[in-house]
Amino acid sequence: MKKVVISGYYGFGNSGDEAILKSIVRDFREIDPDIQITALSNNPAKTSAEYGINAVNRLNIKSIAQAIGGCDLLLSGGGSLLQDVTSTRSLLYYLSIIRIGLLYNKKIMLYANGIGPISSGTNMKRVKKVIDNVDMITLREEDSLKLLNSMGVQKPKIMVTADPVLTTMPAGKETIDAIFKKEGLPLDSNYIGINIRKWKLSRDLEVQLAASLEYIYKKYNLLPVFIPMYQSDTEVMIKTAEKMNVPHRVLSKTYAPEELIGIMGHMELVIAMRLHTLIYSSITATPMIGLIYDPKIKGYLDYIGQSDAGNVESISSDMISMRVDEIMQGYWDKKKRLENTMKVMKKKAKENAALAYELMKAEKVGI
Repeated sequence: MKKVVISGYYGFGNSGDEAILKSIVRDFREIDPDIQITALSNNPAKTSAEYGINAVNRLNIKSIAQAIGGCDLLLSGGGSLLQDVTSTRSLLYYLSIIRIGLLYNKKIMLYANGIGPISSGTNMKRVKKVIDNVDMITLREEDSLKLLNSMGVQKPKIMVTADPVLTTMPAGKETIDAIFKKEGLPLDSNYIGINIRKWKLSRDLEVQLAASLEYIYKKYNLLPVFIPMYQSDTEVMIKTAEKMNVPHRVLSKTYAPEELIGIMGHMELVIAMRLHTLIYSSITATPMIGLIYDPKIKGYLDYIGQSDAGNVESISSDMISMRVDEIMQGYWDKKKRLENTMKVMKKKAKENAALAYELMKAEKVGI
């Protein structure tokens, strides 16, 4: 029986990261139903129960070492783990997990990672020193490859694939209809989905977005629906909604990834800050506009040919409205192009697990 250990930001209740883990588990089990998977989690009991896998406390060094010591493959990812925007401490944590794998001479793969931003030269050197010794790296967009090239990372096999969440199917019509009924959303209305998050540099984002949503409602009759991806999103969404003088809805809870994808599929278009809101939208080929607070947002949008309205610290209602106007002109042609793009991207997303499984079966060359 093959054994895999997965390191990532799991067990914290973040929809995007939980969707990543769920997708990895699903894709591996499609290849090998008997594979044994262990995740490093902030909430091992919940992670184990939700995904039917083993889980250990992500801060228990003894348990982590035992799991990695007995595995056939260590995965770091997916997601943006190797960055120092969150903190250098976070970066050092994920590098330390990889170092444990290297100490045990395990096969190691950075799985569908987004690399960076890394602002410190010292941290750049730390990352290069560690990941130059892994066996394989797959990346979810081209910007991460450019960063690795600039750092001089050359030894591992590196490929640009796609985020594993793209393989997720939306919840069925009955489920989504029930959610819309619960949330007071008529099925015969037209909607624009909104996701924003707390961000210290966002300045007057709430005011600018509210003004643009009023414009969109009056011009296109698209009812704004605020869609939280994380519990803390709701507060800033309510503040934005309070500044509007048009009808709107704020969803009452954070729904499961499949449900959120189904909800996005009922939107005419989506405006979002969080990466996985944009990823969920792209699964159903719902045109989107990104609000950039992190380079990973622009990196993904560029990769799939979608637009942004600029950085959140200097955002303007005029720019948001202009981007919406661009999408609404020739809307169905733009949606069709996105559908064709996503067919390719979903195939790339499946490559991550296939490559990992082939790596696991290959002979390990000692360091």
